[in-house]
Amino acid sequence: MRRRLLPLAVALAVSLFVPPAGADHDELPKEQDNGAQGRNTFNDPGHQPPIKACKDKLKATKGSLVIRRLPRGPLAPDGSLAFQSGVCVYLPPNYVRSGLRYPVLYLLHGGGGDQAAWVSLGGIRSMIDTLTKKDPRNALIVVMPDGRDAQWYDSYDRTILNERYVLDYVMPYVDHHFRTIADRRGRAIAGLSNGGYGALHYAAKAPDRFVAAGSMSGNVGGRSFGGLGTPIAAGLQAQEAGTYYYGNVPVELAPNLDGLDLVVNWGATCSSDASIDLCASWGFEQAFRFDNQYLRDRLEAIGHTGGLTYSEDEGGHAWRWWPKWLLEKHLPVFYEHLAKPMRSSLPVVASRPRFPFRFRSIAPSFSVYGYDVAVARETSEFLDMTNVSPKGFTLTGSGRATVTTAPLYRPGRSYKIGGGATKVARADSRGRLRIGVDLGPSHTSEQYSPQGRAMQQTPGYMTTRSVTIA
Repeated sequence: MRRRLLPLAVALAVSLFVPPAGADHDELPKEQDNGAQGRNTFNDPGHQPPIKACKDKLKATKGSLVIRRLPRGPLAPDGSLAFQSGVCVYLPPNYVRSGLRYPVLYLLHGGGGDQAAWVSLGGIRSMIDTLTKKDPRNALIVVMPDGRDAQWYDSYDRTILNERYVLDYVMPYVDHHFRTIADRRGRAIAGLSNGGYGALHYAAKAPDRFVAAGSMSGNVGGRSFGGLGTPIAAGLQAQEAGTYYYGNVPVELAPNLDGLDLVVNWGATCSSDASIDLCASWGFEQAFRFDNQYLRDRLEAIGHTGGLTYSEDEGGHAWRWWPKWLLEKHLPVFYEHLAKPMRSSLPVVASRPRFPFRFRSIAPSFSVYGYDVAVARETSEFLDMTNVSPKGFTLTGSGRATVTTAPLYRPGRSYKIGGGATKVARADSRGRLRIGVDLGPSHTSEQYSPQGRAMQQTPGYMTTRSVTIA
């Protein structure tokens, strides 16, 4: 049977993510606000608590605004908040009256910081104000969530659910309440230190939501994140990192970053002005040297299909450097690829899925570029999805996988499926195909357990199926 694609304007009328249940009531009650005072772990004299630093009211004004909002979020197993509440939002000059939609920069703080760090310590307001005055096309919204001391992940025991909070609650909230360009071409993400990890982590988990991502002084190896079970976490020095760790660090998810323009930099040399920081912060910066270099090498080795601006600079682990790097290294790349402000009366047309693309995950189910994937297996391991296009895809793993494609096909039409999968699939009313793929018996040992590592030396340990659609 002949394959026929739907017109893209129709086929792509699909949301790449679904707001959580109760999105019509997405505000957290003020009495549950646990982030108003923030944190100032390093006793920085310039720090202001979020409730003070982000206190503007949403009102008509020629100037910019920095307001604070309380999106709801996920709960921990004991019913407590699995996140630190509160998001500081910078709105560009004349936002209320402009009638424009704006691109969004998600900006993440580092360890010891809070949602107001980039406002009170990073000077983000004056920075974007100045850039916008220079060129109105530089206007954007900056969203600064709180990482609960910059633990930008979902912990193994589910007591911290920051990944879910930002991707599944904060982002839908922002698109619902503000005039955004709600598409990947309207979003970039960046962060410092642990926030550098968070920015690349979220970009790798949801590459269909961002056009660019950046890390400054990034803890891209997730060092000291006890919630991931890293080797150097307290009490775990003698243990090898498990599958959960590898499934939540950017270097292992590097193939997912295809199509994104990346900016990665860190301080490789000590400041020449010893009177300012005495090189102390530079010494701490070196803890992340090898992880950043490894990430660079990994992206180059796999043939990253997007821009990569990598630099080892003069600087240290301090606020003296991060605003400078954001302004001079990251924002120029972001502005090059972000959509420009547009009239709110114009529709936001969804970006086309990237073909071919690749994606890997340890999750039993995931969604990316309009594809929904689920795998039934007995253990934790990666499922690799490669060469994805309207003509088919390749899966590598074990167990039984089910792939529901993006809406690319003619509704009601049947398609021949080859490659160890469902023989025939009929496109549903939206033009999606549901395809079952047999990847052989499920493994029973975790991929990165001692037993799993030994078994991976066996030829054919992982089953690979190339599925064709014709």
